Amino acid sequence: MAQNKWFTRIKVLLVSSFFAAFGNWIFTTKAGAPVTPLEIVPALAFMICLVLVAMLIQELIEKIPKWPKLPTALYLALLATVLGLDGSPIQGWLVENISKIQLMALCTPILAYAGIAIGKDMDAFKKQGLNIIIVSILTFIGTFIGSAVIADLVLKATGQI
Repeated sequence: MAQNKWFTRIKVLLVSSFFAAFGNWIFTTKAGAPVTPLEIVPALAFMICLVLVAMLIQELIEKIPKWPKLPTALYLALLATVLGLDGSPIQGWLVENISKIQLMALCTPILAYAGIAIGKDMDAFKKQGLNIIIVSILTFIGTFIGSAVIADLVLKATGQI
């Protein structure tokens, strides 16, 4: 079962990368500075490896008794942050290659999967009614305000504003 789970994860990551590569190509071509799918293969391969390492770390840490279940995104963000810090031996390579990938190109497959997931559970979604709309709006507002406050504090602390 565990082997099948990892095979499925890798398959989903590869398919997502394929769509992200072509989405990035279309997006950058329309912006006037095309980046071919082959140009971002190293960055996508690195991102796939990073996600897999984060998943592995999560599985290993969750074996610790009484350890809280934390999302894979937390481990992924910590790994990416450490590797992107000044002094990291791969920071230059990482910035050079990852900067070729546009955020919107990565969002396309993610939003498609989210749409499929919501469509699959539409009956459960309908049962939530107005409650889910209110919670969603409050979540979006809270996330936006929290992000703006953090960004403002960081920009002030670094003397950017």
